Formats: sequence, structure tokens, C-alpha cells
Amino acid sequence: MEIETQTPKLQEYRRMLVELIFSEGNHVCAVCVANENCELQNIAIEVGMDHSRFAYRFPERGMDLSHKQFGIDHNRCILCTRCVRVCDEIEGAHVWDVGSRGADCFIVSGLNQPWGEVDTCTSCGKCVDACPTGAIFRKGATVAEMKRDRSKLEFLVNARENKQWTR
Repeated sequence: MEIETQTPKLQEYRRMLVELIFSEGNHVCAVCVANENCELQNIAIEVGMDHSRFAYRFPERGMDLSHKQFGIDHNRCILCTRCVRVCDEIEGAHVWDVGSRGADCFIVSGLNQPWGEVDTCTSCGKCVDACPTGAIFRKGATVAEMKRDRSKLEFLVNARENKQWTR
């Protein structure tokens, strides 16, 4: 069997998917804390996307700045659920989850409580480091100031898998 992963048709599909992600949300790279340090932006560059041929939806999504150190901007969230998984599987706090269904899906903290009121949050920042966009950020960070240390997550995953500590 011969499998081709870099055909022109597949490249066009990849570009179309990135365009749809941009048109579905409120992604404005120029004013994002993750500008130049964003996986979505990197993929857009990789597939050659400089604009979206699809109409922008501009959904009205809120922000939660109730946490003393961090904030979440639902406008920049791409629903990758990395925050949900890292909080549950690595930190063991299970602060995050997905609420609603279909086009109305969004990330919720606690049982749809403001993030600052969730008692289980350990303020570890793993969700910030796991977020591929600027959706979850450290308060006080300015445009293009976000720096991620992915080695922390790799260390924690390896330590947990090697049973160097338990929950």
C-alpha cells in the first residue's frame, strides 16, 4: 500500500480547515497575547493562509477574568480540549470541561462557575502552557509576550507514566 500525505488536494483541505477555524471564531493575531507564539498562527503560515474565503461569524463570546492570575478568552478558543486533558490527567484537578453541544460548545470551569470561584483549581498554569492559542493566558501579559515552556508538561507526563509519584 502506498500512502501519500502531501498531495495538492490534501494541502488544499488543510488550508480550508484552518480558514474555517479562523472564520468561526474571533482570531485577531495582531492583538493576541500569543502572537508569534501560537500553533494556530503557525499552521496558517504553514498552509499558506493569509485570509479566509469564508464569511466571519463574529460570535459573541465572553471572557472570564475572575481568577487572580489567569484569564480565559473564549473568543480565541478552538476547542482542542488540551486544557481539559492536562488539568484532569496531569494535574488531577479536573477544573475544565466542555459545555453545550454543536456550534454552541465552549470550555467551562467547575460546573459552569467563574474560574476564580472553582475550589479545585491549584493555579498551576498547566492549562496556560497547554493552550495552543492565546485563549488561556497569564494576566498582565501583553501582545506577543506569552512564552510557553512545553518541557514542563513533558516532564510531568513522563514522571506520571514512570510512577515517580501518584495523585
